[in-house]
Amino acid sequence: MKILVTGLGVTGKSSFLRWLTAQYAKTKEKFICLDLDYERAKLPKKFASDIIYILEDVHGPTPKAVIQLSEFDLVYYLLPSGWTHLLFWLSRMRIWFANGRFAWDPDIGEKGAWAGSGKPHDLANLKPIFKYFWPRYKKRKAVIKEDLAVLKSSGIATIIITPQKGWSKISFYGPKIKRSS
Repeated sequence: MKILVTGLGVTGKSSFLRWLTAQYAKTKEKFICLDLDYERAKLPKKFASDIIYILEDVHGPTPKAVIQLSEFDLVYYLLPSGWTHLLFWLSRMRIWFANGRFAWDPDIGEKGAWAGSGKPHDLANLKPIFKYFWPRYKKRKAVIKEDLAVLKSSGIATIIITPQKGWSKISFYGPKIKRSS
């Protein structure tokens, strides 16, 4: 079985993947969880039928997906409110500024690449960080609409998860099961 964890960028997908990992660890099921932004090299050449694969891919419902959507049996789509999404972004931008690196792109080079000066707290990174954030945040509704249309037409069972970001922790609410057909 292959399970996809997806949604807009910066919505708590990695936190949800860690939460799912903890839940599956309580069972006797064999499972493998991978974040395809960073762990593509760990993908098996052939998927075993007795293992549950839980794969996070921000591009899951798009042509840029690492594994085609049709390969999955179940999809968890993280769908935060506009306010929660903004809180996720602000938290991430603070980390990026502190690290001096932002905008990870796994498709650059063999191992991916970061933007930014690499210097912690470099004021020169503030403008590019905001320029990276704003267009993505502004078009969130259109991207969500497109993603959900693709998921619905795929016929794959999709569970909508609503992440909530507090000042120090993330909670997940759901499921709202949306099945096509």
